[in-house]
Amino acid sequence: MLKTTLVQTGLACCILLAWAAPSSAQDVKTLVAQAAELSESAQSQDELTQVIQVCDEAKQLEMTQAQVDYFIQLEAWARNKRGEIYAETSLMTDDEDKIRMLEAAALQDFSAAIKLNPKHWQAIHNRAVSYAMIGENGKALADLDSALSLNPKFELALYNKAELLYEAGQFPAALKNYQAVLKINPKDIGAMTGQAHCFYRLENFEAALTAYNQAVKLEPENALVLANRADAYSDLGLWKQAILDYKKALTFEKDLPRAQQGLAWILATCPEDGYRNPELALRFAQAAVAQNDLADFRYYDTLAAAEAAMGQFDVAKQRMSEAMKGAPQSEKPFLQHRLALYESRQPYREPKR
Repeated sequence: MLKTTLVQTGLACCILLAWAAPSSAQDVKTLVAQAAELSESAQSQDELTQVIQVCDEAKQLEMTQAQVDYFIQLEAWARNKRGEIYAETSLMTDDEDKIRMLEAAALQDFSAAIKLNPKHWQAIHNRAVSYAMIGENGKALADLDSALSLNPKFELALYNKAELLYEAGQFPAALKNYQAVLKINPKDIGAMTGQAHCFYRLENFEAALTAYNQAVKLEPENALVLANRADAYSDLGLWKQAILDYKKALTFEKDLPRAQQGLAWILATCPEDGYRNPELALRFAQAAVAQNDLADFRYYDTLAAAEAAMGQFDVAKQRMSEAMKGAPQSEKPFLQHRLALYESRQPYREPKR
């Protein structure tokens, strides 16, 4: 998930340099004093708007180059900070119209800050986050590259670039960026988990398991991290370890759908008889689907497998139609195979590893 934490910036250096070259015009001095006072405490949208208005007033006056530069930097700072407020506020509402309005306002302020100060890497990063929030991932990636060209060790930009590349299915490139984050901060749980996800999607399950182990060491009570490791165990055919991790995850977060779905899949489809428990599989699969209005195809596929394991083949066939609707094209042959089994009144079993 994209880290939407925005980069707070200060203005102390601008304030300190404000009057190396004082103007003889009293009105400019008044605006400088007013701007300095406002910027020291400005936190709210209205207060930052006042700072921007002072900068607009200054543009109408004759000033020295030092004073012009000061007001440019001040306005860039205020617009970036006000943009942060708009962007953060958009995360606190479910009203789609309000979200669009706030994100548009944030983008406008971040863009204005960048125009004023093209090297403002914080504003460039913040604009990338806003672009990503509205689905403009190409523009977001371009901005992240720009921010990183100005600050190559900018951890947050590296992480967000990795997340966007992962979402785009560019797993080798995403892995490279997650690993760059880990060089800066070896304890970044998000980057550690992201690295493991990349290995997993590249079907390097042993490397994924090693990375998940490191993530679990960092956060041993993180239910999602445990569920992720359980997935890797499952794909390696380590059924006992996978079941233990899913169950442990559910002790920390008893209604975690990911863990419920993963556990149900093993209990319904495991090739080793001793680990199958169709009744329990059905219960966990139903719970996972019930909690997710937008559950993806795997939840319905798992529920169908559990129903088939219970001998409910007609219900399982109907459930597979729900799984088919949301499945990517690459997964449909596997779903068709399982559907054919249910039509012939046979349950699905995972192949032995």
